[in-house]
Amino acid sequence: MKKEAIIDKKWGTADPVHDPRMLAHFQTRSTDVLITTAAKAGTTWMQQILHQLRSGGDAEFSSIDDVVPWLELPRVGKHWSDVLADYENIPNPRIFKTHCTYEQTPGVDKNDTNTPRIILTSRDPRDCCISFYHHKRDMTDEAKAHMGFTDLDNFDKFLDEWLRFEGWYRNVRSWWPHRNNDNVLWLRYEDLKKDLSAGIEQILNFLGWHITDEQRHSVIALCSFQWMKENALRFTRTGPAGETIFKPGGFIRKGQVGDGKATLTAEQEKRILDKARERLTPDCLAFFGIDS
Repeated sequence: MKKEAIIDKKWGTADPVHDPRMLAHFQTRSTDVLITTAAKAGTTWMQQILHQLRSGGDAEFSSIDDVVPWLELPRVGKHWSDVLADYENIPNPRIFKTHCTYEQTPGVDKNDTNTPRIILTSRDPRDCCISFYHHKRDMTDEAKAHMGFTDLDNFDKFLDEWLRFEGWYRNVRSWWPHRNNDNVLWLRYEDLKKDLSAGIEQILNFLGWHITDEQRHSVIALCSFQWMKENALRFTRTGPAGETIFKPGGFIRKGQVGDGKATLTAEQEKRILDKARERLTPDCLAFFGIDS
């Protein structure tokens, strides 16, 4: 068997949801749109928004991952090169989700015609933390075992791990210096919740896409929390045999703003915000409404 070439460490370490080889070898196109978010910061919602805008309103898709794939996700039973070959067959404009930092995102350090467009959604770290906790807890026992998730009845232990991993902080810190790049649109989850129509207008202007008024009404309805909750199976990840890896009602949970602040103790909240103050610049903290 031919030995695979060693790739740059910047692409990350392999785990059940991250194949660095796919990032290293992915060929971007100028028409590509990459959703680059920290976990639980509105990723699935933005997948739905972009698919609906691209299609003009599609209520018939069976799985969001079919129409907006997770770029770096390993596919059971398929070699990474075959997955990339499948990606090559997707017609333009292709849309992918990723949880990569700026440094890990394919194509962003190029200054040529193949630079993709980036839509980044961010969310209050307290809400992301609480949402990710329930995300893990709501997995099936088999999925938890596969992912190595244990002891999820103890939130403080989860918080220790969440803070140690620093996924939210690394994502935001890496993208912040590039927020004004021509190919980057940075949206806040809280703003989208407040006025989805305004957010859709920003996206359309950024991408240069056009939809009719009738299509706009359809898109807004299909991107509502109610519609997504009622059709949760379309957004839930599946296992090797096509089985859902989340308990019923577990993936599309609440989608609220302020759930973290209402749930966390004062000490837990302080730990999350103190790390933000350590890792982020004052202007970035202000963007999130965090005092420096």
